[in-house]
Amino acid sequence: MPRDAFQRHLIVVLFGLGLICLVLLLPDLTPHVSGQNGPIEAYRGRIEQISAPATDPGSDLPPVPIATVLILDGPRSGQHIDAYLTGPSGSQDTSTYAAGQEVVVTFTKTPDGSQDYIEVSDRWRLPGLATLALIGAVAVIVIGGWQGVRALVALGLTAVVILKVLLPLIIAGVPPVPLAVLTASGITVVTILMTEGWKRSSVAAILGTTGALAITGLLAAITTSLLGFTYTAGSDLAFLATPGGGGLDLRGILLAAIILGSVGVLDDVTVTQAVLVDEMASTGRLRGSQLVLSAMTIGRSHIGATVNTLFLAYVGVGLPLLVLLLVSAQPSAAVLNDELIATEIVRTLIGSLGIVMAIPLTTFIAVPLVDEMTEIGPARSGRRSSRTRVIAVAAVVVVLLIATSASSLLSGPRRPLSPDNLDPAALGLVPGASPPTASDPGVAPDESLGPDESVAPDDSAAPDDSAPPDGELVLVDPGQAVPVTLDGTAVGTVTVSTPKLTAGTTVSTSTVTVRVGYKARAPFPLASGHWEVLIEDGTEIPLVPTDDLQAMETTVPAGGSFDTQLSAQIPDAASNAFVVYVDKASDTLLFAVAIGS
Repeated sequence: MPRDAFQRHLIVVLFGLGLICLVLLLPDLTPHVSGQNGPIEAYRGRIEQISAPATDPGSDLPPVPIATVLILDGPRSGQHIDAYLTGPSGSQDTSTYAAGQEVVVTFTKTPDGSQDYIEVSDRWRLPGLATLALIGAVAVIVIGGWQGVRALVALGLTAVVILKVLLPLIIAGVPPVPLAVLTASGITVVTILMTEGWKRSSVAAILGTTGALAITGLLAAITTSLLGFTYTAGSDLAFLATPGGGGLDLRGILLAAIILGSVGVLDDVTVTQAVLVDEMASTGRLRGSQLVLSAMTIGRSHIGATVNTLFLAYVGVGLPLLVLLLVSAQPSAAVLNDELIATEIVRTLIGSLGIVMAIPLTTFIAVPLVDEMTEIGPARSGRRSSRTRVIAVAAVVVVLLIATSASSLLSGPRRPLSPDNLDPAALGLVPGASPPTASDPGVAPDESLGPDESVAPDDSAAPDDSAPPDGELVLVDPGQAVPVTLDGTAVGTVTVSTPKLTAGTTVSTSTVTVRVGYKARAPFPLASGHWEVLIEDGTEIPLVPTDDLQAMETTVPAGGSFDTQLSAQIPDAASNAFVVYVDKASDTLLFAVAIGS
């Protein structure tokens, strides 16, 4: 290798390592957050022996094995403790444990804080992961040479930026989407320059990636808003409270995840396409429309292969969940409608659209830059024209990135969920309390309503349009007319009958049935709010009409009324479940009605 090439590679690598050290030297930006569980201590330990306690004949639960564990690190190092075996990753399968294995031991305070609950929660896997990472790094360096070294340094920089900057700032309450756009754009610029160097193809790849990234972010923002994703299903993030007391922006985190997930794939296709255009212009002497047509022919093949790869990657990640849903005997439509599955479908489709847009965008940026290769004098005006076009494209990309960043700032704040939030006494969810949008203290609950009876509100109840503190979720009685306001205008009232529970259509599920009624004082768009079942663990299950689904998209005229029956399937084990009314614009839970047995 020529000496100057060696020096260039070495300078890039040292520069990347310097950036990594600089990020690592940043102070810890992670704030304290509160959640549903107390602080958990986790240490590495080694199992000395395993014993099973005597079986209790009066208990339906199997005996839990107990392990004697030697703690190997932390302030408890050297201590021998007894811990329950809970199985890898919280499962009940303890058959993989044996004496001599290194494991993770967790210490959690009991609810009264008097003592620690100690368990062996998982196997210690870091040595195996480190070995695998080392093998991968060696393979990249041996095959990729200096290019592989630069790629590994770029990967390390990406990892430390996400772990030391992006995640702590999200936890601190910084809007996730602008943060993800800024981070993704910065990662794109630095990694492409580190791996490819400063040349025409790098400029084209950077502009193509960031442009496609902005389009992907906008499509994702529109789609998640239209589909009403909450990102709370099965997510413990719904329980976390930021230092300001608010909840994390879960929809913003979903969008940020889609944006960051798209960057890696977009980097691949844009760099390849930009280098392809450069090579075809250099070796094939192609220019103008011929170069565009030839590059797009190869780019279409790249699109087909990459989109399929993206789909299989997401299927691979969600395969265990797909199997679980399919064996639950749910209809195919219900499986696809599940928020967790629908989220992965959106990721795949949005990511595919990003790839489709990235290929032509990068091509049309890279082709004008080829004019810079021309050395003859009369081509100078053409080069100036090419630079003008590239600058114009860069300006459009910046505008798109700003629009994507601003898309998430339209949603309102969210309060964190917790088991206490779902306890009426603990959070002030007192029957008959004033809802957040307006108060209606004079309406007595109507307990006589059955699941098939109309629940039109009482005309004699005059709603009081005063509003209590923002974010206060209150518990109302069945049959109580609850005033609703939209953009400061009282549009009418909604009423909920007594929710009923019956046997579900599948094993271990129950069906919640409830009848809701609307009375309009002004034009009342029914789609401005939707109904859900809120379970103690934070899971939100949509309630859907049992008759006319399209009717919920209509607007009730002033003086009119409308009522319909809703239902949902919930797990039998669910406790402290509520029917809640959610304002779509702010994604705020307005009021709740307890579900009886």
